[in-house]
Amino acid sequence: MLPSDIQNKKVTILGSERSGMGAAKLLHQFGAQILVSEKDALKFTAEKRELLASMNAKFEFGYHSDDVLDADFVVVSPGIPENAEIMIKIREKGLPLYSEVEMASWFITEPIIAVTGSNGKTTTVNLIHHLLRECGIPSFLGGNVGQAISEVILERQAQEEITFAVFILEVSSFQLDHIDTFHPRVALILNLSPDHLDRYATVEDYYNSKLKIWKNSTSLDIIGYNADDPLLVIAQKPKATHYSFGLNASPDLLATVKNHQLGFLSNDVFESVIAENELPIPGAHNTSNALAAILAISPFIDDPAAIGSALKSFQPVPHRIEFVATVKGMRFYNDSKATNVASTAVAIQSFNAPEWVILGGKDKGGEFYTLAVDLAQRARKVLLVGQATDIIAGQLAGTVVMESVETIERAIDYALENGESGDVVLLSPGCASYDQFDNYEHRGNFFKSTVLNRKEKFGE
Repeated sequence: MLPSDIQNKKVTILGSERSGMGAAKLLHQFGAQILVSEKDALKFTAEKRELLASMNAKFEFGYHSDDVLDADFVVVSPGIPENAEIMIKIREKGLPLYSEVEMASWFITEPIIAVTGSNGKTTTVNLIHHLLRECGIPSFLGGNVGQAISEVILERQAQEEITFAVFILEVSSFQLDHIDTFHPRVALILNLSPDHLDRYATVEDYYNSKLKIWKNSTSLDIIGYNADDPLLVIAQKPKATHYSFGLNASPDLLATVKNHQLGFLSNDVFESVIAENELPIPGAHNTSNALAAILAISPFIDDPAAIGSALKSFQPVPHRIEFVATVKGMRFYNDSKATNVASTAVAIQSFNAPEWVILGGKDKGGEFYTLAVDLAQRARKVLLVGQATDIIAGQLAGTVVMESVETIERAIDYALENGESGDVVLLSPGCASYDQFDNYEHRGNFFKSTVLNRKEKFGE
Protein backbone atom coordinates (compact mmCIF):
# COMPACT_ATOMS: atom_id res chain seq x y z
CA MET A 1 0.00 0.00 0.00
CA LEU A 2 1.19 3.52 -0.77
CA PRO A 3 1.11 6.35 1.77
CA SER A 4 -1.26 8.20 -0.56
CA ASP A 5 -3.76 5.35 -0.16
CA ILE A 6 -4.07 5.87 3.62
CA GLN A 7 -6.26 9.00 3.51
CA ASN A 8 -9.69 8.27 5.08
CA LYS A 9 -8.93 4.56 5.49
CA LYS A 10 -10.55 3.05 8.59
CA VAL A 11 -7.79 1.34 10.56
CA THR A 12 -8.02 -0.70 13.74
CA ILE A 13 -4.88 -0.96 15.85
CA LEU A 14 -4.82 -3.88 18.27
CA GLY A 15 -2.70 -3.08 21.32
CA SER A 16 -1.64 0.24 22.85
CA GLU A 17 1.97 -0.39 23.73
CA ARG A 18 5.00 1.02 21.91
CA SER A 19 4.25 -0.29 18.40
CA GLY A 20 0.50 0.33 18.63
CA MET A 21 0.79 3.96 19.69
CA GLY A 22 3.55 4.56 17.16
CA ALA A 23 1.35 3.16 14.40
CA ALA A 24 -1.50 5.43 15.50
CA LYS A 25 0.70 8.53 15.25
CA LEU A 26 2.03 7.65 11.80
CA LEU A 27 -1.32 6.66 10.32
CA HIS A 28 -2.97 9.77 11.76
CA GLN A 29 -0.41 11.96 10.00
CA PHE A 30 -1.52 10.45 6.69
CA GLY A 31 -5.22 10.92 7.31
CA ALA A 32 -6.42 7.54 8.56
CA GLN A 33 -9.49 7.14 10.77
CA ILE A 34 -8.16 5.23 13.76
CA LEU A 35 -9.54 2.95 16.45
CA VAL A 36 -7.10 1.74 19.11
CA SER A 37 -8.40 -1.35 20.90
CA GLU A 38 -6.60 -2.53 24.04
CA LYS A 39 -7.87 -5.49 26.08
CA ASP A 40 -5.78 -4.70 29.17
CA ALA A 41 -7.52 -1.87 31.02
CA LEU A 42 -4.40 -1.29 33.15
CA LYS A 43 -2.62 0.02 30.04
CA PHE A 44 -5.15 2.86 29.73
CA THR A 45 -3.02 5.78 30.91
CA ALA A 46 -3.96 9.44 30.97
CA GLU A 47 -1.10 10.14 28.58
CA LYS A 48 -2.47 7.69 25.99
CA ARG A 49 -6.00 9.04 26.37
CA GLU A 50 -4.78 12.60 25.82
CA LEU A 51 -2.71 11.64 22.78
CA LEU A 52 -5.50 9.66 21.12
CA ALA A 53 -8.02 12.41 21.82
CA SER A 54 -5.69 14.96 20.20
CA MET A 55 -5.79 12.83 17.04
CA ASN A 56 -9.59 12.48 17.15
CA ALA A 57 -8.97 8.74 17.32
CA LYS A 58 -11.48 6.32 18.78
CA PHE A 59 -10.25 4.07 21.56
CA GLU A 60 -11.45 1.29 23.83
CA PHE A 61 -9.66 -0.21 26.82
CA GLY A 62 -10.53 -3.35 28.77
CA TYR A 63 -12.16 -5.22 25.90
CA HIS A 64 -12.24 -5.75 22.13
CA SER A 65 -15.65 -4.79 20.74
CA ASP A 66 -17.08 -5.63 17.33
CA ASP A 67 -16.08 -2.10 16.28
CA VAL A 68 -12.65 -3.64 15.70
CA LEU A 69 -14.10 -5.38 12.64
CA ASP A 70 -15.34 -2.13 11.06
CA ALA A 71 -12.03 -1.44 9.32
CA ASP A 72 -10.28 -1.48 5.97
CA PHE A 73 -7.33 -3.20 7.62
CA VAL A 74 -5.97 -4.08 11.06
CA VAL A 75 -2.51 -3.44 12.52
CA VAL A 76 -1.72 -5.99 15.22
CA SER A 77 0.82 -5.57 18.01
CA PRO A 78 3.32 -8.42 18.51
CA GLY A 79 2.05 -9.22 22.00
CA ILE A 80 -1.33 -10.47 20.76
CA PRO A 81 -1.33 -14.24 20.10
CA GLU A 82 -2.78 -15.80 16.98
CA ASN A 83 -5.33 -17.78 18.98
CA ALA A 84 -6.84 -14.71 20.67
CA GLU A 85 -10.60 -14.55 20.08
CA ILE A 86 -10.38 -11.18 18.33
CA MET A 87 -7.72 -12.49 15.94
CA ILE A 88 -9.97 -15.39 14.99
CA LYS A 89 -12.85 -12.97 14.30
CA ILE A 90 -10.62 -10.77 12.14
CA ARG A 91 -9.49 -13.72 10.04
CA GLU A 92 -13.06 -15.02 9.73
CA LYS A 93 -14.14 -11.66 8.31
CA GLY A 94 -11.18 -11.69 5.92
CA LEU A 95 -9.77 -8.33 6.96
CA PRO A 96 -6.17 -7.59 5.91
CA LEU A 97 -3.99 -8.07 8.98
CA TYR A 98 -0.57 -6.41 9.17
CA SER A 99 2.19 -6.04 11.72
CA GLU A 100 3.52 -2.59 12.50
CA VAL A 101 6.72 -3.59 10.68
CA GLU A 102 4.76 -4.23 7.49
CA MET A 103 2.64 -1.09 7.77
CA ALA A 104 5.57 1.18 8.63
CA SER A 105 7.62 -0.14 5.71
CA TRP A 106 5.12 1.44 3.30
CA PHE A 107 6.51 4.82 4.36
CA ILE A 108 10.22 3.99 3.98
CA THR A 109 11.85 4.86 0.67
CA GLU A 110 15.46 4.38 1.81
CA PRO A 111 17.41 1.12 2.27
CA ILE A 112 16.39 -1.17 5.11
CA ILE A 113 18.73 -3.50 6.97
CA ALA A 114 16.50 -5.98 8.81
CA VAL A 115 17.86 -8.39 11.41
CA THR A 116 16.16 -11.37 13.02
CA GLY A 117 17.29 -14.51 14.83
CA SER A 118 16.76 -16.25 18.14
CA ASN A 119 19.66 -14.51 19.90
CA GLY A 120 21.97 -11.55 19.40
CA LYS A 121 19.55 -9.30 17.52
CA THR A 122 19.75 -6.25 19.76
CA THR A 123 23.53 -6.25 20.03
CA THR A 124 23.85 -6.71 16.26
CA VAL A 125 21.47 -3.91 15.25
CA ASN A 126 23.18 -1.58 17.71
CA LEU A 127 26.54 -2.54 16.21
CA ILE A 128 25.24 -1.83 12.69
CA HIS A 129 23.79 1.51 13.80
CA HIS A 130 27.07 2.47 15.48
CA LEU A 131 29.24 1.41 12.52
CA LEU A 132 27.18 3.34 9.98
CA ARG A 133 27.10 6.52 12.03
CA GLU A 134 30.78 6.38 12.95
CA CYS A 135 31.59 5.93 9.26
CA GLY A 136 29.53 8.98 8.30
CA ILE A 137 26.29 7.37 7.08
CA PRO A 138 23.12 8.60 8.82
CA SER A 139 21.02 5.75 10.17
CA PHE A 140 17.84 5.24 12.15
CA LEU A 141 17.30 2.31 14.52
CA GLY A 142 13.96 0.84 15.57
CA GLY A 143 11.62 -2.12 15.62
CA ASN A 144 11.83 -4.70 18.36
CA VAL A 145 14.39 -2.50 20.12
CA GLY A 146 14.11 1.06 21.38
CA GLN A 147 11.55 3.02 19.36
CA ALA A 148 8.72 1.60 17.30
CA ILE A 149 9.45 1.76 13.58
CA SER A 150 6.58 4.22 13.08
CA GLU A 151 8.17 6.61 15.59
CA VAL A 152 11.51 6.30 13.81
CA ILE A 153 9.87 7.21 10.49
CA LEU A 154 8.33 10.33 12.02
CA GLU A 155 11.76 11.24 13.41
CA ARG A 156 13.31 10.75 9.96
CA GLN A 157 10.67 12.91 8.27
CA ALA A 158 11.47 15.74 10.67
CA GLN A 159 15.15 15.74 9.64
CA GLU A 160 14.79 17.07 6.11
CA GLU A 161 18.42 18.20 6.05
CA ILE A 162 19.52 14.54 5.79
CA THR A 163 19.45 13.56 2.13
CA PHE A 164 20.17 9.85 2.62
CA ALA A 165 19.88 7.44 5.51
CA VAL A 166 19.68 3.73 6.24
CA PHE A 167 16.94 2.19 8.38
CA ILE A 168 18.04 -0.60 10.73
CA LEU A 169 15.22 -2.76 12.04
CA GLU A 170 15.28 -5.49 14.66
CA VAL A 171 12.43 -7.80 13.72
CA SER A 172 10.82 -10.55 15.80
CA SER A 173 9.04 -13.66 14.58
CA PHE A 174 5.72 -12.19 15.72
CA GLN A 175 6.29 -9.11 13.57
CA LEU A 176 7.22 -11.26 10.57
CA ASP A 177 4.05 -13.34 10.91
CA HIS A 178 2.02 -10.51 9.38
CA ILE A 179 4.17 -9.07 6.60
CA ASP A 180 3.08 -8.79 2.98
CA THR A 181 5.36 -6.49 0.98
CA PHE A 182 8.09 -5.84 3.60
CA HIS A 183 11.28 -5.70 1.55
CA PRO A 184 14.68 -5.10 3.21
CA ARG A 185 17.74 -4.28 1.10
CA VAL A 186 19.71 -6.51 3.50
CA ALA A 187 17.84 -9.29 5.34
CA LEU A 188 19.92 -11.02 7.98
CA ILE A 189 19.21 -14.11 10.11
CA LEU A 190 21.69 -14.60 12.95
CA ASN A 191 20.74 -18.04 14.24
CA LEU A 192 17.83 -20.36 14.98
CA SER A 193 17.12 -22.13 18.26
CA PRO A 194 13.86 -23.12 19.98
CA ASP A 195 11.92 -20.19 21.44
CA HIS A 196 8.38 -18.89 21.92
CA LEU A 197 6.93 -22.38 22.06
CA ASP A 198 4.15 -20.91 24.19
CA ARG A 199 3.02 -19.09 21.02
CA TYR A 200 3.90 -21.56 18.24
CA ALA A 201 2.51 -25.08 17.89
CA THR A 202 5.88 -26.46 16.76
CA VAL A 203 9.47 -25.28 16.61
CA GLU A 204 9.24 -25.58 12.81
CA ASP A 205 6.45 -23.00 12.80
CA TYR A 206 8.69 -20.64 14.76
CA TYR A 207 11.62 -21.19 12.39
CA ASN A 208 9.39 -20.62 9.35
CA SER A 209 8.28 -17.30 10.81
CA LYS A 210 11.91 -16.21 11.06
CA LEU A 211 12.58 -17.23 7.45
CA LYS A 212 9.81 -14.90 6.25
CA ILE A 213 12.33 -12.06 6.48
CA TRP A 214 13.58 -13.32 3.08
CA LYS A 215 10.06 -13.59 1.62
CA ASN A 216 10.33 -10.63 -0.77
CA SER A 217 14.09 -10.64 -1.46
CA THR A 218 15.07 -10.36 -5.12
CA SER A 219 18.27 -10.60 -7.14
CA LEU A 220 18.97 -6.95 -6.26
CA ASP A 221 18.97 -7.67 -2.52
CA ILE A 222 21.32 -9.32 -0.03
CA ILE A 223 20.33 -12.11 2.30
CA GLY A 224 22.81 -12.84 5.06
CA TYR A 225 23.02 -15.83 7.36
CA ASN A 226 25.25 -17.52 9.92
CA ALA A 227 27.25 -20.32 8.28
CA ASP A 228 27.90 -21.81 11.74
CA ASP A 229 24.18 -22.56 12.08
CA PRO A 230 23.33 -25.83 10.27
CA LEU A 231 19.63 -24.96 10.10
CA LEU A 232 20.38 -21.76 8.21
CA VAL A 233 22.88 -23.46 5.90
CA ILE A 234 20.24 -25.91 4.67
CA ALA A 235 17.29 -23.47 4.75
CA GLN A 236 15.64 -22.71 1.43
CA LYS A 237 16.75 -19.32 0.20
CA PRO A 238 15.32 -16.94 -2.43
CA LYS A 239 17.03 -15.79 -5.62
CA ALA A 240 19.11 -13.03 -4.08
CA THR A 241 22.77 -12.35 -3.38
CA HIS A 242 23.72 -14.80 -0.62
CA TYR A 243 26.34 -13.66 1.89
CA SER A 244 27.33 -15.63 4.97
CA PHE A 245 29.42 -15.01 8.06
CA GLY A 246 30.97 -17.39 10.55
CA LEU A 247 33.71 -18.08 13.04
CA ASN A 248 35.24 -20.94 11.05
CA ALA A 249 37.33 -19.40 8.28
CA SER A 250 36.13 -20.54 4.87
CA PRO A 251 36.74 -19.11 1.40
CA ASP A 252 33.00 -18.65 0.78
CA LEU A 253 32.33 -16.49 3.86
CA LEU A 254 32.01 -12.74 3.37
CA ALA A 255 32.87 -12.00 7.02
CA THR A 256 34.95 -14.31 9.20
CA VAL A 257 37.94 -14.67 11.54
CA LYS A 258 41.44 -15.50 10.28
CA ASN A 259 44.48 -15.66 12.54
CA HIS A 260 42.44 -14.05 15.33
CA GLN A 261 41.52 -11.13 13.06
CA LEU A 262 37.94 -10.22 12.14
CA GLY A 263 37.59 -9.14 8.55
CA PHE A 264 35.78 -9.44 5.25
CA LEU A 265 36.46 -10.50 1.68
CA SER A 266 36.97 -7.78 -0.91
CA ASN A 267 37.76 -8.92 -4.44
CA ASP A 268 38.75 -12.31 -3.01
CA VAL A 269 41.24 -10.65 -0.62
CA PHE A 270 40.74 -10.88 3.14
CA GLU A 271 40.69 -7.37 4.63
CA SER A 272 41.49 -7.39 8.35
CA VAL A 273 39.29 -5.09 10.44
CA ILE A 274 40.06 -5.69 14.12
CA ALA A 275 41.81 -8.22 16.35
CA GLU A 276 39.51 -10.49 18.32
CA ASN A 277 40.96 -9.34 21.62
CA GLU A 278 40.29 -5.69 20.73
CA LEU A 279 36.53 -6.15 20.50
CA PRO A 280 34.91 -4.29 23.43
CA ILE A 281 32.28 -7.04 23.74
CA PRO A 282 33.77 -10.38 24.84
CA GLY A 283 32.76 -13.91 23.90
CA ALA A 284 32.45 -15.98 20.73
CA HIS A 285 28.78 -15.02 20.43
CA ASN A 286 29.72 -11.34 20.25
CA THR A 287 32.45 -12.05 17.71
CA SER A 288 29.70 -13.64 15.61
CA ASN A 289 27.47 -10.59 16.14
CA ALA A 290 30.30 -8.29 15.00
CA LEU A 291 30.81 -10.39 11.85
CA ALA A 292 27.09 -10.16 11.13
CA ALA A 293 27.28 -6.37 11.44
CA ILE A 294 30.28 -6.23 9.09
CA LEU A 295 28.29 -8.24 6.54
CA ALA A 296 25.21 -6.04 6.92
CA ILE A 297 27.04 -2.79 6.18
CA SER A 298 28.95 -4.22 3.19
CA PRO A 299 26.78 -2.44 0.56
CA PHE A 300 27.54 0.90 2.20
CA ILE A 301 31.07 0.74 3.69
CA ASP A 302 34.19 -1.10 2.53
CA ASP A 303 36.91 0.75 4.48
CA PRO A 304 38.46 -1.78 6.92
CA ALA A 305 40.28 0.87 8.95
CA ALA A 306 37.11 2.90 9.47
CA ILE A 307 35.12 -0.20 10.43
CA GLY A 308 37.81 -1.31 12.88
CA SER A 309 38.00 2.10 14.52
CA ALA A 310 34.21 2.18 14.90
CA LEU A 311 34.12 -1.30 16.42
CA LYS A 312 36.67 -0.30 19.06
CA SER A 313 34.42 2.53 20.28
CA PHE A 314 31.25 0.44 20.56
CA GLN A 315 29.64 0.42 24.00
CA PRO A 316 28.07 -2.86 25.23
CA VAL A 317 24.28 -3.01 25.25
CA PRO A 318 22.58 -3.15 28.69
CA HIS A 319 21.07 -6.41 29.99
CA ARG A 320 23.36 -8.63 27.90
CA ILE A 321 25.99 -10.25 30.16
CA GLU A 322 26.36 -6.77 31.66
CA PHE A 323 28.74 -6.41 34.60
CA VAL A 324 26.91 -4.71 37.47
CA ALA A 325 29.19 -4.66 40.53
CA THR A 326 31.42 -6.63 42.87
CA VAL A 327 29.83 -7.29 46.26
CA LYS A 328 31.71 -9.16 49.02
CA GLY A 329 34.21 -10.26 46.35
CA MET A 330 31.47 -11.77 44.16
CA ARG A 331 30.92 -10.42 40.63
CA PHE A 332 27.30 -9.85 39.57
CA TYR A 333 26.22 -9.97 35.90
CA ASN A 334 22.88 -8.93 34.42
CA ASP A 335 21.80 -11.01 31.41
CA SER A 336 18.08 -10.30 31.69
CA LYS A 337 17.78 -10.25 27.88
CA ALA A 338 18.38 -14.02 27.94
CA THR A 339 14.73 -14.97 27.48
CA ASN A 340 15.42 -18.36 25.92
CA VAL A 341 17.55 -21.36 26.81
CA ALA A 342 20.08 -20.97 23.99
CA SER A 343 20.92 -17.44 25.10
CA THR A 344 21.31 -18.61 28.70
CA ALA A 345 23.69 -21.37 27.58
CA VAL A 346 25.96 -18.76 25.97
CA ALA A 347 26.03 -16.74 29.18
CA ILE A 348 26.82 -19.75 31.38
CA GLN A 349 29.71 -20.67 29.07
CA SER A 350 31.18 -17.15 29.29
CA PHE A 351 32.76 -17.54 32.75
CA ASN A 352 35.51 -19.69 34.22
CA ALA A 353 34.69 -18.90 37.87
CA PRO A 354 32.10 -20.86 39.91
CA GLU A 355 28.63 -19.54 39.15
CA TRP A 356 25.37 -18.96 40.98
CA VAL A 357 22.90 -19.02 38.09
CA ILE A 358 19.47 -17.41 38.50
CA LEU A 359 16.94 -19.13 36.22
CA GLY A 360 13.21 -18.65 35.83
CA GLY A 361 10.36 -16.32 35.03
CA LYS A 362 7.46 -17.00 32.67
CA ASP A 363 8.03 -20.25 30.82
CA LYS A 364 8.04 -20.21 27.00
CA GLY A 365 8.40 -23.94 26.50
CA GLY A 366 12.18 -23.92 26.99
CA GLU A 367 14.25 -27.11 26.97
CA PHE A 368 16.15 -26.47 30.20
CA TYR A 369 17.50 -30.01 30.32
CA THR A 370 19.95 -28.96 27.59
CA LEU A 371 21.72 -26.80 30.20
CA ALA A 372 22.43 -29.76 32.49
CA VAL A 373 26.03 -30.44 31.41
CA ASP A 374 27.13 -26.79 31.50
CA LEU A 375 25.44 -26.21 34.85
CA ALA A 376 26.89 -29.38 36.37
CA GLN A 377 30.38 -28.27 35.32
CA ARG A 378 30.16 -24.57 36.19
CA ALA A 379 27.42 -23.82 38.74
CA ARG A 380 27.70 -24.02 42.51
CA LYS A 381 23.93 -23.89 42.62
CA VAL A 382 20.99 -22.93 40.39
CA LEU A 383 18.60 -20.45 42.02
CA LEU A 384 15.05 -20.78 40.70
CA VAL A 385 12.61 -17.86 40.55
CA GLY A 386 9.15 -17.20 39.17
CA GLN A 387 6.38 -19.16 37.52
CA ALA A 388 8.71 -21.59 35.72
CA THR A 389 10.33 -22.89 38.93
CA ASP A 390 8.64 -26.30 38.96
CA ILE A 391 9.12 -26.79 35.20
CA ILE A 392 12.86 -26.09 35.39
CA ALA A 393 13.27 -28.16 38.55
CA GLY A 394 11.58 -31.09 36.84
CA GLN A 395 13.78 -30.90 33.75
CA LEU A 396 17.04 -30.58 35.71
CA ALA A 397 16.19 -33.00 38.52
CA GLY A 398 19.12 -35.19 39.51
CA THR A 399 21.66 -33.31 37.38
CA VAL A 400 22.39 -30.07 39.28
CA VAL A 401 21.97 -28.62 42.76
CA MET A 402 18.99 -26.25 42.87
CA GLU A 403 17.23 -23.99 45.35
CA SER A 404 13.79 -22.42 44.91
CA VAL A 405 14.02 -18.82 46.12
CA GLU A 406 10.91 -17.36 44.39
CA THR A 407 12.24 -13.85 43.66
CA ILE A 408 15.35 -12.25 42.20
CA GLU A 409 15.95 -10.26 45.38
CA ARG A 410 15.98 -13.45 47.43
CA ALA A 411 18.31 -15.06 44.89
CA ILE A 412 20.81 -12.22 45.30
CA ASP A 413 20.68 -12.48 49.09
CA TYR A 414 20.99 -16.27 49.02
CA ALA A 415 24.11 -16.07 46.84
CA LEU A 416 25.66 -13.43 49.09
CA GLU A 417 24.97 -15.53 52.19
CA ASN A 418 26.34 -18.77 50.74
CA GLY A 419 28.87 -17.78 48.09
CA GLU A 420 32.60 -17.14 48.20
CA SER A 421 34.84 -14.34 47.04
CA GLY A 422 35.64 -14.88 43.35
CA ASP A 423 32.26 -16.42 42.52
CA VAL A 424 30.04 -15.11 39.72
CA VAL A 425 26.33 -14.43 40.25
CA LEU A 426 24.59 -14.54 36.88
CA LEU A 427 21.01 -13.50 36.17
CA SER A 428 20.30 -15.29 32.89
CA PRO A 429 16.68 -16.40 33.26
CA GLY A 430 16.01 -18.34 30.04
CA CYS A 431 12.39 -17.21 30.41
CA ALA A 432 10.14 -14.24 29.69
CA SER A 433 9.74 -11.67 32.45
CA TYR A 434 5.99 -11.14 32.48
CA ASP A 435 5.21 -13.16 35.61
CA GLN A 436 6.85 -10.57 37.90
CA PHE A 437 8.00 -7.69 35.64
CA ASP A 438 6.81 -5.52 32.75
CA ASN A 439 9.62 -6.61 30.42
CA TYR A 440 13.23 -7.78 30.45
CA GLU A 441 14.50 -4.20 30.95
CA HIS A 442 12.38 -3.84 34.08
CA ARG A 443 13.70 -7.17 35.36
CA GLY A 444 17.32 -6.27 34.59
CA ASN A 445 17.06 -2.82 36.14
CA PHE A 446 15.54 -4.33 39.30
CA PHE A 447 18.43 -6.79 39.49
CA LYS A 448 20.98 -4.00 39.06
CA SER A 449 19.41 -1.69 41.63
CA THR A 450 19.18 -4.52 44.17
CA VAL A 451 22.82 -5.51 43.63
CA LEU A 452 23.94 -1.88 44.01
CA ASN A 453 21.90 -1.62 47.20
CA ARG A 454 23.72 -4.66 48.60
CA LYS A 455 27.04 -3.15 47.54
CA GLU A 456 26.30 -0.09 49.67
CA LYS A 457 25.45 -2.38 52.57
CA PHE A 458 28.29 -4.91 52.33
CA GLY A 459 30.94 -3.20 50.17
CA GLU A 460 33.10 -4.80 47.52
